[in-house]
Amino acid sequence: MKNLYIVGASGCGREVLNIIKDIHAIQGVQWNLVGFLDDDLQALDGIDCDFNVVGTIKDYVPQENDVLALGIASPQAKEKIVPMLKERGALFQSIIHPYVALGRFNTIGEGVVIYSGFGMTVNVHIGNFCTLLACGLGHDVTVGDYSTISSWCNIMGHVKIGARVFMGGNCAVAPNAVIEDDAYIGVGSVVLRKVKAGKRVFGNPAKDMNF
Repeated sequence: MKNLYIVGASGCGREVLNIIKDIHAIQGVQWNLVGFLDDDLQALDGIDCDFNVVGTIKDYVPQENDVLALGIASPQAKEKIVPMLKERGALFQSIIHPYVALGRFNTIGEGVVIYSGFGMTVNVHIGNFCTLLACGLGHDVTVGDYSTISSWCNIMGHVKIGARVFMGGNCAVAPNAVIEDDAYIGVGSVVLRKVKAGKRVFGNPAKDMNF
């Protein structure tokens, strides 16, 4: 059995811990869960949690039987940390809650984290190290590497989402819309056509807010 460390002990990391516990309760124990890696060794101080920060990310040296689960929501932080760890030989485990709808003819990349309540239909492509909460992806959607889509987002057919995109909760994206790399879609926004690379948009319809 592999030894599993969760990278990041913030809220996302603790949610990943919760998913792992659900997997173990429903499907049987899959890993020996060791604890968290976080460069803030006091990240869990004052927080109810039954696992500890057992080491820092910067000092972690992979061992033969180790695997990592990514507990970080920020796309930019994920892209910074993952290559650093992989250069040391780290292996990442995808963490997928049992209560999801994974559809048919879909592809899922390396190191993804998928929460309970997620659903996708057909011919969807999910890139590497994506974090997908309780959102829905329609047919022929593409999600780029390191992107994070929060709960209750409705992504309709033929939408293309680039790399390192962050989408806040309760967003809607119309069919055939394009969200380019590094875009930030604010909570509750409605994307009708296109969000250009690096833009932060909010509202209905979503518009560039320049902050």
